Amino acid sequence: MQKTQDLTQAQVERTERAQSAILAGKFQVTRTNPHQWTVKNGDKLPYVVTLRRSQGDSEEVNWACTCMDYQQRGPQILCKHIEGVRLLEAAQPQIHIDQEKESHMNETIPSNDGNLSDRLSRILWELRQPLDMSRVKRRQAPGMGSVPYLEGYDVIDRANSIFGFTWSFDLIGDPVIVRWQKKVLIWNQQEKRKIPALDANGNVQTEEVGLVYITGKVSVDLDGKTYSHADLGRCVFTGDTPEALDMALAGSATDCLKRCFRQLGEQFGNLLYDKEIAQNAGLDQNRSNSTSSTAIPTSKANSMPPTTSIVRKYGDGVSVNGNVSEQEAFDQFKEKTGRVPASKDELRNWLASQRATPTPASVAA
Repeated sequence: MQKTQDLTQAQVERTERAQSAILAGKFQVTRTNPHQWTVKNGDKLPYVVTLRRSQGDSEEVNWACTCMDYQQRGPQILCKHIEGVRLLEAAQPQIHIDQEKESHMNETIPSNDGNLSDRLSRILWELRQPLDMSRVKRRQAPGMGSVPYLEGYDVIDRANSIFGFTWSFDLIGDPVIVRWQKKVLIWNQQEKRKIPALDANGNVQTEEVGLVYITGKVSVDLDGKTYSHADLGRCVFTGDTPEALDMALAGSATDCLKRCFRQLGEQFGNLLYDKEIAQNAGLDQNRSNSTSSTAIPTSKANSMPPTTSIVRKYGDGVSVNGNVSEQEAFDQFKEKTGRVPASKDELRNWLASQRATPTPASVAA
């Protein structure tokens, strides 16, 4: 009984917070497709709210949101972003959440059929939509931390969806391959710095590294006219094996394609180059995937005590700052080594050693 009352009270609080945000004009809700919305709360990144029907004959509908509140408390408790969408949709009598009318969609979204001007209107409408943050991934960056990115297949799939296959990507030059020998550096705990690694004979160890550059061009048919943009793609690799070079060539071509499409705006990740947005983009999605892979039964999750903030300190007494990437790296080091890193420099060096593999970092992108 008490548990039911707590759930009801928690839901009421979120509904009231949604109502207050709507009245204050803090919620910017945008419908991206019949069953998906983006909710932007002030200066924060937009969250994605989706609505799915239950399978079978049941008329039950399931809401989901990419925010942390829903990831931790849903689906028993709907977050304020979902409640905001529900309230705004209920305020429009012609829009039914459980039954979308095709005629309404034709008025909201420009048709993809008909003459060239209609097609252009639809393309421009698609390009102006906010980026669905669930598409954003993160990968390790040089040094410490991670950066957001869109995967190559995702960019191609989105281009096919928007332009209807009326686009092409062409390489406009031969790839340029640059190689050099790089000293292998290791962390010296006594000197508190990186020093060259030595072999059994006392010689400095080196490894071959390289960088592949490639130039390409994306062309798109817009209203009977061809729009094109050329850019440069690059990919680093380690080692002198054919496999490493082959993967670097493919990675540089993918990077080039993505950089060309970036000029077309937010749908192709241009927003991710904003430093403030890049700091957190994709983090909610990664946490969501982590939560779903280690799902906790609802009955146990509701009985778990609320989480408390974790204090992280290096061996030299320096506290880990609020940077999420540094905190994640700190926890990974502790999990794999069974101890805390002696200093930030040791953590940075450990991260660098984890990346010392023949697989190019940008291939996965």
